[in-house]
Amino acid sequence: MIKTQLTLYLKNKPGELARATRALTSAKINMEGISVAGTRDLSLVQIVVDDARAARLAMKKAGIPLTEQRVAVLSLDDTPGALAKVASRLAKKRININYLYATSPASGTGHECAVVVSADNLQKVQALWNK
Repeated sequence: MIKTQLTLYLKNKPGELARATRALTSAKINMEGISVAGTRDLSLVQIVVDDARAARLAMKKAGIPLTEQRVAVLSLDDTPGALAKVASRLAKKRININYLYATSPASGTGHECAVVVSADNLQKVQALWNK
């Protein structure tokens, strides 16, 4: 599924992530995926939520700057080599993965995980992923 990801630009200091997540909670927005990366002064928080429009408004109200990107949110078996298989398939088609982040169920449960992928051609990623 192709979804909107929001990248939040937060100061890299205590309480900023709490402020952003409180704003989402107040608006009753559920996060489906999150990645946080920081530099000395700035944290980039990438989120996929159940309602991107409402999240955008909540962040605006909280004074949190953001950008939007389209990403593919895909299911992957929670088994050894599952990501290697798909990454190899994408490489053979010369599709570059800009970045990805994932969730993982409790080890050994056999459940699927969700993988958020940024690439130049999301439709091709989605089609090759599901083969």
